[in-house]
Amino acid sequence: MNVEFWGVGATAASAHPMTTSDVSSHLSVDWMPALPPTVGTSLMGWPPFLIESLPFQNYSVLTLRKDAGRAERQWKGFLSWMLGVAGTRHILKAENYRWIAPLSAFYPEAVQPVDLTKWHPSFPPTSVKATRQIGNPSRLRPDYVALRSTTRRVQGQRYDWAVAESKGTHIYLGGDKSCPASWSSQARNVVISVDDSEIDIPRYLVIATRVNPNAKRDQTRRIQIRAWNSRNESPHIDLPKEATVDIVAAHLFGLFGSLGLREAARAVALSSQRRAERLHMVDAHATTYAPDIVLEHAERELAQRNRVDIETAVGPIKIEIGKPLVNLAKGLWRAADSSDAATALEKADIQLDKWEASRRGRPRRHTDVALPFGVEVNLPHDFDRRGER
Repeated sequence: MNVEFWGVGATAASAHPMTTSDVSSHLSVDWMPALPPTVGTSLMGWPPFLIESLPFQNYSVLTLRKDAGRAERQWKGFLSWMLGVAGTRHILKAENYRWIAPLSAFYPEAVQPVDLTKWHPSFPPTSVKATRQIGNPSRLRPDYVALRSTTRRVQGQRYDWAVAESKGTHIYLGGDKSCPASWSSQARNVVISVDDSEIDIPRYLVIATRVNPNAKRDQTRRIQIRAWNSRNESPHIDLPKEATVDIVAAHLFGLFGSLGLREAARAVALSSQRRAERLHMVDAHATTYAPDIVLEHAERELAQRNRVDIETAVGPIKIEIGKPLVNLAKGLWRAADSSDAATALEKADIQLDKWEASRRGRPRRHTDVALPFGVEVNLPHDFDRRGER
């Protein structure tokens, strides 16, 4: 299975591999801070019911079933958002971005200290802040900040990263099409500061997914994805290690929350708060938490639940957390400061590079999806087949 895809700068479409299993896997780990943590896993089972494949030119493409057009308008909007998220995450994965965090996790008006009395703790204030760009006409900010493996060195830069805007749209994405001005403005409507010092953003990405359930013909309901890119060619400040760690921590906080691993998510939040307090020389005793107990519970939870089973209408889905990711979580929890946490991240990235390579080099079922941060999603063997003609 494929989607019709235009990469950055492309004027001709190509087939890019993507399955309904990929869609479900990306949705299972996405985190939107405004929604309950487990919203992703609760929505994993719908893709094979609303997406099928059909022959198109010399390959097969994913398309929306005719039934999708009969849904209510509100559901169609939600469907567009979900497929936009899946399309963006799929292309970021193809571009070798491993760590993906919602920029809204770093809005200064949204974050708050961790409160252990809450069933689901929030992500705390960190070294990173994402504010609006003064004078930008867009009312909205981009969706994600994405970071490649820290083992990748590009032109002497330690960390290769970008901000990305995700779009679900009904418009046709083919031809010599430039990025719509409103989307480009939104992608640039962010100022990222680390410890109140603004840093240059090296790359802005817009990734749009066409979702057109109202089309009459099967082929015009086919899913398309297109990416646009704008680089900052001027020399820019390297991403500080504390910011890198905070982005990865936000990724893990959302991942563990989405998988129902509350203690692990709580430990990530507390360790992030503790590092921020030490960085700013805040008296750690001013906050009320018992970190040793939290970490003990989190380690026990990951040891007992490194495989999460999710029941869906199409059968059980198993999500396995790899050892490199477990080691990283423990390293971040136990890190005394950002330097220790950055060291744990670099070790984990080396392990994860090997983990990814091992998954690419071994036979696997077509419904097994390996995500680059150490999570493997095993879907029922006929999950994708339900969408075949």
